[in-house]
Amino acid sequence: MELRCYESVVIFAPELEEAQLEEQVNWVKGLLEKGKAQLVDVENWGRKRLAYEIEKKREGFYVLFRFRAHGTLVEELEKSYRLSGNVIRYLTVKRKDKECEKVQEPEETGGEG
Repeated sequence: MELRCYESVVIFAPELEEAQLEEQVNWVKGLLEKGKAQLVDVENWGRKRLAYEIEKKREGFYVLFRFRAHGTLVEELEKSYRLSGNVIRYLTVKRKDKECEKVQEPEETGGEG
């Protein structure tokens, strides 16, 4: 079975301390490692205002995880998100495989053409 490219954006609770947020990021990395996924990139977008109130919260910590995995891992990952008290929203999408490769290269090109 072939590994596919995925991106998972997770919004963590705003009341987390920096160390607790780091713990949560490591928890997700551990879930991916346990599921034999290849972690491509993690981007911490920081604390941002939510578009609308969720569970009486107006802000959250956004973190993007880019990885390659089997489709079955995504189900397990999202189940873990739902069970976590620190995850207030998440979205996982399948990307084109080439998009995982692009992450390794510089994204800005010199405007040719």
